[in-house]
Amino acid sequence: MHVIIVGCGRVGSQLAQILSTEGHNVVIIDKNAESFKRLGTDFNGIAITGIGFDPDILKRAGIERADALAAVTNGDNSNIMVSQIAKKIYNVPRVLTRIYDPLRADIYKKFGLNTIGTTSIVAQIFRSAILKESSKLEFSIGDDLGLIEYIAQKEEEAAEQGA
Repeated sequence: MHVIIVGCGRVGSQLAQILSTEGHNVVIIDKNAESFKRLGTDFNGIAITGIGFDPDILKRAGIERADALAAVTNGDNSNIMVSQIAKKIYNVPRVLTRIYDPLRADIYKKFGLNTIGTTSIVAQIFRSAILKESSKLEFSIGDDLGLIEYIAQKEEEAAEQGA
């Protein structure tokens, strides 16, 4: 697959490393060239310095042949903009958008963007851990369904496993 990742922070760099290791063609875009240091020496993709919604940058990244694009910058507005461009102008088949603001995630999901509301997901995982409740968190990404399962252990069980 030819995958474009916009944002080389912690999530973007790790995603790029994983996909690159699996043999996919990965292009990662970030406005700060220093961010590419996170990729390490094993990364065999392409790193482009620039704004992720700049048409010239996207063309250099190969957006016309992209199978997927992941917008994972630290700004909701940038992620929404690049995702809309990829989806509406370049018809990228699989576009995923990280959104921090839970309200915005729901709104943009209704407009057809495949959003991942990381704030809500992480908050629910922490809630389960604090209350020591097992839980299954279901979330949708477009027509697909994701599932995260948190299994709470009693303190005695955890101590026995650690011994």
